[in-house]
Amino acid sequence: MMKKDSMKSLKEVIDKVLKINNMHSKLDEVEVVLAWKEVFGDVIHKKTKHLMLQHDGTLLVTLLSGPLKEEFNHEKEKIVKMLNEHLKRDVVMRVRIR
Repeated sequence: MMKKDSMKSLKEVIDKVLKINNMHSKLDEVEVVLAWKEVFGDVIHKKTKHLMLQHDGTLLVTLLSGPLKEEFNHEKEKIVKMLNEHLKRDVVMRVRIR
């Protein structure tokens, strides 16, 4: 029988495997894309052409509407805060609107 403190939690083992295989960033990106739709709704989601999370935490957002681009450019910090609060951790560090 193994000692309790020598056993790693499943989360620790999974995190280590993901880190070794550099998969954390891809999982983060999937979570951010799903969060985008949940946080901003269908209308914004349908006007979003492309979302990509870079390794440094920059979220690149391509929007199809000029007025929406303008509005989101003024609310970048709020966007970061809303997404991270939804994800319950800091994944998005900054937003670039294109």
